[in-house]
Formats: sequence, structure tokens, C-alpha cells
Amino acid sequence: MDLLDYILEQPLFPDRRLPSLFADFRRLKDSNPDGYEANITAWKKVLTQAVREGGPTYWKGAVTTGPDDGGDKTGGVDDVLIIHSGRKLLDSLTSREWGKPLGLSAVVEEEVARRAFVPVDTFLKQKYNIYKDPSWRIVKYGTSVLGWILRDSFVNEYYQSVISWRKRDGQLPEIDFVILENVVEAAKILLSRVRKARKAGVSVSAEKFTGVFTVDMLKDLYCRDPFGVVDAEGVNADKVKGSLPSLTDLDFTILIRYITRDLQQATVEGNIIKFKEASMNLAPVTEEDKAVAELRHMILTLSNRITAQQLHAAASREKAAEYVTKSPITDHLRSLARNELKKAKSAESSMQKSMDYKLQMESLLENIENAHSNLEITKIMESSLPVLEQLNKRTGGIERVSDLADKLRKQRVETEEIGQAISEVSADEVDEDEIELEFDRLLQDENKTDKTRPEAKAKTMEDDLAALLSKASLDDVPSLERARKAKGEQAITEGS
Repeated sequence: MDLLDYILEQPLFPDRRLPSLFADFRRLKDSNPDGYEANITAWKKVLTQAVREGGPTYWKGAVTTGPDDGGDKTGGVDDVLIIHSGRKLLDSLTSREWGKPLGLSAVVEEEVARRAFVPVDTFLKQKYNIYKDPSWRIVKYGTSVLGWILRDSFVNEYYQSVISWRKRDGQLPEIDFVILENVVEAAKILLSRVRKARKAGVSVSAEKFTGVFTVDMLKDLYCRDPFGVVDAEGVNADKVKGSLPSLTDLDFTILIRYITRDLQQATVEGNIIKFKEASMNLAPVTEEDKAVAELRHMILTLSNRITAQQLHAAASREKAAEYVTKSPITDHLRSLARNELKKAKSAESSMQKSMDYKLQMESLLENIENAHSNLEITKIMESSLPVLEQLNKRTGGIERVSDLADKLRKQRVETEEIGQAISEVSADEVDEDEIELEFDRLLQDENKTDKTRPEAKAKTMEDDLAALLSKASLDDVPSLERARKAKGEQAITEGS
């Protein structure tokens, strides 16, 4: 996909808005400020996103020759923090239907004025924090880039190029600009990955060591996927792996400059970069840091080498197996199989040596870490000793503590004796006769309560019925046999 196709697929570039977006909308700045700002925002967002996703990959094919170039201009490689302005970019965005985007020069001018786009040389030469240096103030909307350039001593060198650019209607300056938004996002991702790696340490010492890198090691670890596409939740890493951008050398230089100078999250000295520890101020790079960084880099290099040698050995053995399985097997195939086995053996031997070296490096790094931990513990003990001595002096020593303990023991015994005496006095004051009278009243109340309960009433009725039955005589009960006989005789008499 080329840059134009990518731009036309974006939601900010619907068909109904294309005539306005590709026209020279600079005149709208006074007559229709809202429309002007909408066009500026749309172009800025899609260009920023295009650079972030693929950089100049989108417009590599547009090789041009301009009168000011002095020859062919192929542009940079896949920079994802830099937009390469100029004729090549303009040609890449030229449409057969809509022509050249004549308002693109206004987009670059406004974003430069707002410091969203910063010339690469200016960004790298700046010595002071861009957020604190008053010369890097954000210019309010509507301020001409010419006025900004005249006030800013760091970009006076671009004055003539901008003048000539503005004289050529719709043309773009041949300048590479840092896209500050992309730099900020890449820095956030890099710092989050470093913090995550440091949290994996099991001690303060380990956290310290995982924050020290050689610049090359940091580049190897964190240049891939600088905007955290794979880190996002729900993203299939295998599907996007081949399309992920990487930081170029220039991108990485810009990113490190921003992290160290503007965010002040790391210190760089030569080829060593040291990230700030949590809740600590920036610290200079020490000899210990240099040694640790070199060891960590060597361990990483050996790990990569071991992986490559292992793959090489496996591939050679697989080829040897293929040769011997062919039929008929000739002397030539046997020779090829033996050569592949030799390669496999050589790779495995080299791999074993690399593993031994790696083990030595890891052991040395562990010893340094242990020594550092011992040093920290010693420092803490030394700093705690005066405090402990002062507290012991305020306590009064062991003799005073023993004396206090004896006094407390005596007072505790005396307290127990006093309590026992009070208990005996209280017991003598109790009147036993009153207790017996109160106990009798409780029993009487309980008997009355029992009789009023349903189960008590039922029990009383059962007792009364049993007594009544015991007094009754069986002679008083009518005989059922005599009654049946009398009833039979009466029936016979009536039948006759």
C-alpha cells in the first residue's frame, strides 16, 4: 500500500471532504477558521499515524530529482519518529483525481509553529529541557512560523529555506521533522518495559542492575515494536509480527535524547545508559555500572549465540537425515550427510563453549550483586549503630532496666495482695439469711410459672383423668353382651 491509498482509507478523509482537504485551504484561515483547523488536524493526524505504522515505507517508491537537491533523493529508511518533508512527500500524496494537496504546506507550517514538528537538527542540538527552556515555548494558534523562527535562535538556519519555500506556492521544505507526539509515545512504552523488567528483580540490588544497559543492548531489547502494538490487550502477536515497525538508529538517538534530557529518567555516559531508580534522583554512571552493563550485554549476546547455534545444529542434523533417507543412497549423498553431521557436531561444540562462557558471566554478575547487597547491608548497619547507641543511652543501660524490672515485680505482688484483701472484706459483708430468703422466693415464682405453661396444664389434666379412672368400678359399666342378646330377642318377637 502506498501513502496515498493509506490516507484515503482513513475515516478523517471521507469522499465528501476530499475536495477541501486537497485544495489550497490557507485562505480559510481568516474566512473560516473552524474549517481551516479541521483540515490541519486531519492531515496532521493521518501523517503522524502513517509514520508511526510504517514510516517512509509508504512513499519509498517516489524517487524524485529536484532543482535544489542536486541529484536523486530517496529519502530515509523506515523512521517512525521522523517525517521527511519535501517534494517526495508531496508527490506521494498527489492524486489523479484531486491533484496535489496544495494545503499541505500550511499543515507543516502550523505544526512547526506549535512545536508538534521540530527540525531534527534543532531537536538534537538543544541542550536544555524542551519543557523548561523558555525558547521552546508553545506559540499560540495563528502565529506565523516566520515570527517563531525570528524569535528562536535555534532555528535561524532554516530562515532562508522557509522563505524560499513560501514563495513557491504549495511546495514543502526539504527538512526532516521530529514528530514529538510519536517520540512521547515511544518513550512511554520504553520506560514501561524497563520498569517491568526491573520489577522482576528480587532485591533492591537486582533492581539496580536491571536498570543499567549498554546502548546497543537497549536497542536490541526494545527497538522492536516501539509503540507497544503487541503489548496491547487482545492483539495476536503472531499475526502482526511481520508488520511491526522498528526504531532506526536515528529514531533511537532521538528517543534517548528525549528520555535523558527532557524526561530526565536516565543518564548516559559513552555507551552506557543508566535509568533512574524508583523514588531516587538521577545518579551518574559509575565504574560498577559500566562493568555490570558490559556483563549483561555479554550474557545477552551469548544467549542469542546459543540459540543460533542450536538452530544451526538442528538444521544440519535434519539435512543429514534427509540425505540418508534418499534411495538409492550414493557415495555423494553419504559424503553430504557426513559433512552435515560434522557441521552439527561443530555447532554443538561451539554451543557448549558459549554456554560455559555464559555460566561464568552469570556467576560473576551474581557475585557482584551479592557483594553490592553486602555493601548496602553494611551501610545500613553503620548508619543504624549511632541511633541504637543513642537509644540505649536514653534507656539508661542494663542496670537501670533491671532495677525497674525489680520495682515493677514488687509492685505487681503488692497489687495482688491488696486485691485479695479487698475480696476477703467484701465476702464478710454478705448476709447469708437474706440469700436464703431470696432463693426461696425464686423457687416459689418458678413453681407458679410452671403451672401456667401449656405443657404443665396438659400434665395436670392427665393426672386428674388417671385419678378418676382409678376410682371408677367396672360394675357401673353396661355389658355389651347383654345388650346384644336383648336386641336379638326383640327382633324374633316382632317377626312372629
